Amino acid sequence: MAAAGLEDHFCGHDTINGPDVDGRPVMISRYGGMDNERVFGDVDAFVKYRLAIMEKTMARLSFTKAASEDLCQVHDYSGVPLLFKTSEVKAGVTAMTKVFGDHYPETKGKTIFVNFPAVFSKLFQAFSVFIPERTRKKFIILSETDHEVLFQHISPELVPVALGGMFVESPATQLPGVPCQVVSVPARSKAEVVLAELNGPATVSWELRVCSSEVSYEVVFCPANSEAEKQDQLVAGSTRGKPLLSSDGVVSGSYRGKEAGTLRCRFNNDTAWLRSRLCMCRAELSDHSA
Repeated sequence: MAAAGLEDHFCGHDTINGPDVDGRPVMISRYGGMDNERVFGDVDAFVKYRLAIMEKTMARLSFTKAASEDLCQVHDYSGVPLLFKTSEVKAGVTAMTKVFGDHYPETKGKTIFVNFPAVFSKLFQAFSVFIPERTRKKFIILSETDHEVLFQHISPELVPVALGGMFVESPATQLPGVPCQVVSVPARSKAEVVLAELNGPATVSWELRVCSSEVSYEVVFCPANSEAEKQDQLVAGSTRGKPLLSSDGVVSGSYRGKEAGTLRCRFNNDTAWLRSRLCMCRAELSDHSA
């Protein structure tokens, strides 16, 4: 089933990645871009589609001693209308739930609902006190701005760009596997992050983004030599009136340093009056030469 071909309307909605912080394979499904009539119109075809994705994810389980034996599933509801559960959707989900319950009864390790409508998120939180703790821990409901909580379960470098992370499938990121630095920038404030320290001439590749809304930013090189004429060198940055938007995804570049110093990223959240902005950046040194 894992190798079965899928019709076009079933493709492009799922990402298999991971592991999460507990070692589970991660299966991410995005519902906002689905054509409900085509995806859910044929119940048997829909179930086969979900089985194919499940089998591909299950193939990442090693079934070795002390290894994870269940999955982390992420359901993205961005772009989904509040009343999207038509009779076709309900029939498909019901059939899928029965098949999964019969054949994958012990694989639901954790399910994360992201970009969930805030009204439903608050309702779940209110009623969750009546759900047994063991069951409650398997379900995490997150709104559109809960990226920091999401990253507590899945490292940001493994979260797709569409969900506020740094993982890019195509074209591939220039820094695969490099850990991210995550910083929350308070309203009307700035934050500075050291991307890399150069002991001499070297090339630095860097990436950054804001998870929601917007910030302005600068990437600067600060020479180690503190002579007065050695000013910080602007490498890249947003321009006045054109801030970095979350919809811009990952911004990247490289810098060839000719001397010792530090490459730094400065985020500025000066346009926000109340809300902080979650930002991320990372860098990697290469091509060291004298």
